[in-house]
Amino acid sequence: MALSNIGFDEISESDLQEQVTAGVPEGVLIDYKRDMYGRADADKREFLKDISSFANSSGGHLIIGIDESGGVPTTIVALTGNPDDDLQRLENLARSGLEPRIVGLRIKSVPVGAGGHVLVLRIPKSWNPPHRVIAQNTNRIYGRNSAGAYEFSVDELRVVFTMAASALDRVRAFRAERLAKIDADEAIAPLQQGGGRLVLHLVPASAFSLGSKIDPEKARAEQQLLHPMGVMGSSPRINFDGFSNIHDNGNGRCTSYTQVFRNGSLEAVLAGILDVSGNRLWLGAIGSYVFGQLSEYLKALQSLDISPPIVLMLTLQGVRGAVPSLQHNLRNASPIDRSVLELPEVIFEQYGDEIDYHRTARPALDALWNTHGVARSNFFNSEGQWQAPP
Repeated sequence: MALSNIGFDEISESDLQEQVTAGVPEGVLIDYKRDMYGRADADKREFLKDISSFANSSGGHLIIGIDESGGVPTTIVALTGNPDDDLQRLENLARSGLEPRIVGLRIKSVPVGAGGHVLVLRIPKSWNPPHRVIAQNTNRIYGRNSAGAYEFSVDELRVVFTMAASALDRVRAFRAERLAKIDADEAIAPLQQGGGRLVLHLVPASAFSLGSKIDPEKARAEQQLLHPMGVMGSSPRINFDGFSNIHDNGNGRCTSYTQVFRNGSLEAVLAGILDVSGNRLWLGAIGSYVFGQLSEYLKALQSLDISPPIVLMLTLQGVRGAVPSLQHNLRNASPIDRSVLELPEVIFEQYGDEIDYHRTARPALDALWNTHGVARSNFFNSEGQWQAPP
């Protein structure tokens, strides 16, 4: 099985041995090194060239501790020494020797039964290329083809810069397409009508890479993390698009659902967010819906081996004329002047803890409060963590 189809945390010695047994050759997506990169300047530049060439091209795996002949792996040659020291050295070098740094780079040590270890690096296709080698006064940009790493030409650099500019455009296009389907009542399940909707999208930059996909069965195993927003029960199911978790209101209409698409994107929709009797939008409730599930959703994507960066996009549909309220009483707020509020997207560049996610997502929630004439939400504490309103 290709390493790209195995969860990174699950890669074992048997998977590496299978690479050798099957004779999986070096190429665009994989490279083998018999020995650990040394500490000389030339060795450091070689390591940075190798990982940046993957990130600037299609992503892939760099395996240190496998010998090869003519690009075909021949045997596992376990590294000796302290694996933690090796990991830390390479991580520090990758962090300081490239500009910009590679987001989502992962390194692990795989123990070998006979003793020693093999280092496996999973380098994602970058959403922000090109990455240039800057260590030891170097200024070079590399790509990768079937023959290995090579220095980009000027024409190739133009293409790379164009692709980088379009990465976020593809994410935004995905959002626009999904919002149109939801608004046309062509969502994952028929939605409750009226009362507005909250739509949450988490879209990894890798979603639009060739071969990007998740295992729906593995997503179903994470159904507790993929619970729909704002409801108690749900019905998990594998579907054509991937995996869904749906809360039905009992009349054939869905109140809330979560959908993980095969490309790793996540969509969560909650219908009926307005106080219909007064057409009010309680801003505190929106934050509670989002932060009640956000860290769980990101934990699920991490378990599905989805690499950051991941773009969070929050949208409110059907809210024209609604009065944003800090509490349930109306004050002097002006009605919302548009049907759809597309809050600014934010980017999670790496997985972290709950407070990291709250801090990163805050600008989107602050923009929602701007509809009430308030510069910033007052439901975040001094550390930037969301505090559910009483």
